[in-house]
Amino acid sequence: MTASLGWGEESRKAPRSEPLPADPIGQRLCEIFGHYPWNFIRADLPDDATVKAAWTTVSTYPLRPRVLWNYWQDANQLIGVRFTHDTRYALLDLDAGGDYCTSAGVAQIRAALETIGITRTLLLRSSWSGGLHLYIPFQELINTFNLAVTLKECLQAQGFRLQAGQLEIFPNVKAYGVQTFIEYMGHRLPLQPGSGSCLLDDDLNPIGSSLARFFWLWDGAAGHQDMDTLRHAMKIGRDNHRKRPKRRSHPVDSWRHDLDLEITEGWTAHGQTNHLLKTIACYGHVFEGIQGQALIDYTLRIALTRPGYDQYCRHQSDIERKITAWVRAVEGYYWPLGTTSSRDTSHSKNILVPFNQQQSEDAQHRICTAYAELEHARNLPEQITARAKAIAQLARVSQQTLYKHLSLWHPEHQEGVIASVASFLAPKEIISGPASESPEPREIKELHPSEEYMKGKALCAGDLESNLNSPSPERGVRGEKTSFPQESASVAYDPGLHKQIQHQFRHLGWSGEVICQFISDQLEGKRWSDLTNDERLLLLYRLRVLDP
Repeated sequence: MTASLGWGEESRKAPRSEPLPADPIGQRLCEIFGHYPWNFIRADLPDDATVKAAWTTVSTYPLRPRVLWNYWQDANQLIGVRFTHDTRYALLDLDAGGDYCTSAGVAQIRAALETIGITRTLLLRSSWSGGLHLYIPFQELINTFNLAVTLKECLQAQGFRLQAGQLEIFPNVKAYGVQTFIEYMGHRLPLQPGSGSCLLDDDLNPIGSSLARFFWLWDGAAGHQDMDTLRHAMKIGRDNHRKRPKRRSHPVDSWRHDLDLEITEGWTAHGQTNHLLKTIACYGHVFEGIQGQALIDYTLRIALTRPGYDQYCRHQSDIERKITAWVRAVEGYYWPLGTTSSRDTSHSKNILVPFNQQQSEDAQHRICTAYAELEHARNLPEQITARAKAIAQLARVSQQTLYKHLSLWHPEHQEGVIASVASFLAPKEIISGPASESPEPREIKELHPSEEYMKGKALCAGDLESNLNSPSPERGVRGEKTSFPQESASVAYDPGLHKQIQHQFRHLGWSGEVICQFISDQLEGKRWSDLTNDERLLLLYRLRVLDP
């Protein structure tokens, strides 16, 4: 049954009968590069040869052989494919400007490959950019993943840097997807008309772009590979990969791998420019030891050659300025691997007073000032509700903030009022003691709902007491009814009026704190929940007068 087949078994079934192109060259192209038709990649051929193509993955339909041949012949577009579980070839990508994109670099890579039985390769210019593709053909199908790990271990063991912008292996050593299948990376097809791809000799001189000649050279190279040596190397490479501890890698190695993976993938959507520029600069500074103008040049070169840059990067007009800013930021935060940190981390992280604490102390100071002024003018009301409203209005604080600091104004806690007033009216540089020692919560200025919208019943003044040693009155002081210090009568709700007021506030761009203060100043210290419809209409009028 098909459902019982594993990931690697499906490719070994007899291939479906797909009509091939009539052209024998097209048939050969499809036999080699059309082995896996899913999730192929394509791009429009840029008008400017120096601009990198914007590759996209096509996952909506498979690439049939005749369609593949038709796409390859189209000089207005580029086409590419991915690997499946078995392959007849491998490909090394040497990026333009990298350390190995020279005749000497190619010779070194070929010498390294001979140690695992790969004795013949085909050298092509990949595009007008000047990058190189080194094809490794085989006469038989071999396991893709085993080939990938073997090539990687062979080149890494001989000192080659496998990373974006230098040397990349196709097929890549992909991760195993537990919940979803992970594809191998895609690569462009060789020698497409108008793409700038051509065959090269050992000195990197062009020797034509004939696909027929390419396959003639292909067959000659495939027949000279030492398959016995390669199969032995593949067994060792796969065993080493299996035995390698998966979770014992050093955090630095994991970080380096993660950065390299992100750089290799490049842009896949808008809004990724800042993240990728930082990643590239970080990799160059930490793992390559590059800094200054050299790091700026490195980051620019890698960024311009990453997939999706032309399609998704919206900062191409000022890319050098953004790269310079990110390089400066990276150099100030990271340092090259193996060197001493240049960042000063000895200073305390809490040398500044938290904002909420500053706000709370400021509110307490204003409450004490208001209490002293009212008492001096003999205008301090006796009733708790009236006193709270008068102090809150003069101190420009909310009722909830006022009730957090009962010891500053409430007659039941008169014992601490005089000392608190004296303390808060003193110069701020000599203030100490009560504010910092109080276990009271820090103030967070918000719009608070009226009593009728609260889930629990209203608390009396004593219930809000922060001093646990003081007795809490069971009812309101002096026989008053227990309630929040606001009108308990419900106010008719006019949604149209409410919407107009909201529109004015949004247009003015005020914060919630400014809105509360404006309402209090304009309507005798009231809050939104205290207002009648007439007062809200007046508020709307005054807002429109302010509207520029």
